[in-house]
Amino acid sequence: MRKITYALIAIFFVLSGYSKQPVLRFKNQRFKIVQFTDLHLINGKDFAEKNDSTYQLMRTVIKEEKPDLVVITGDIVVSGGAAQIWNQVIQPMTEAQVPFAVTFGNHDTESDLSKSEILELLEKNEYNLTHDAVKGLSGTGNCSLPVVSSDGKSMPWAIYLFDSHAYTNDSTVGYYDWIKNDQIQWYRKQSTAYTRKAGKPIAALAFFHIPLPEFEIVRNQKETIGSTIEGVCSPSLNSGLFTSFHEMGDVVGAFVGHDHNNDYVGSLSGICLGYGRKTGYASAYHEVLERGARVIELEESGAKFTTHIRTLNSTCLDYTSTGK
Repeated sequence: MRKITYALIAIFFVLSGYSKQPVLRFKNQRFKIVQFTDLHLINGKDFAEKNDSTYQLMRTVIKEEKPDLVVITGDIVVSGGAAQIWNQVIQPMTEAQVPFAVTFGNHDTESDLSKSEILELLEKNEYNLTHDAVKGLSGTGNCSLPVVSSDGKSMPWAIYLFDSHAYTNDSTVGYYDWIKNDQIQWYRKQSTAYTRKAGKPIAALAFFHIPLPEFEIVRNQKETIGSTIEGVCSPSLNSGLFTSFHEMGDVVGAFVGHDHNNDYVGSLSGICLGYGRKTGYASAYHEVLERGARVIELEESGAKFTTHIRTLNSTCLDYTSTGK
């Protein structure tokens, strides 16, 4: 019965309106993800060189790492003329025929396209996997992506994408907004459904833009590796997403962007919390890290993965997570 259940994963895409989209699948028991983040692309000739450098970095990383999925975690196009730039930024994945997904950042709300309009643009691309799993849910692009086994008979991993929003309208509760309760309840419901089908929690990763307050705890742990020089710019309120990860027992890693001088990775309660490496060459403030990407490689058997930072010149900060 379980084999039949996972063989029907493709039907999920048909029923959801995504029948033409690629199905994520392990190859030789490995599945590789490249995370780009904080591209900060700006339309106009004054920024053309920095934009081109960003695209070239993306193409190089994709060529060298050969990912099965690219995830871009927010602050992607931050100016007017956004449609033109969005069509350019998805080209490295389209040319390489690599599936991709996007989570929106706080600065993505500052262009001349709404997030819903951006999603409509992305959904026209055959390699895009970003979608709204539930209509009416807070934010845009909240969804889960199943990753099926090499033989197609099981679903050993899932990937969750969350919209972490932008700014709060109430200055008494801080500056940055938080992932809302309805998003968390959607995740818990989806996690429960996956667990029931498999008879156990399905190992998962989560991607979003603005870090959770728990990232500050990891930042100050001596075992954490990578750059920790920037204080975590998280919401002041804790809406409980990390607690739900812990309670549901499936998410073993959460990866974000937002803080351009952080690229660290560490563990809290058996869950890996990590930053991507800033990818975009345009600087929003004083930035010290060489541009690059985070690479994550999942193991098909068990909730284990390895991760490292890739730049044009090297790889560094190797980290192994053994799961919960």
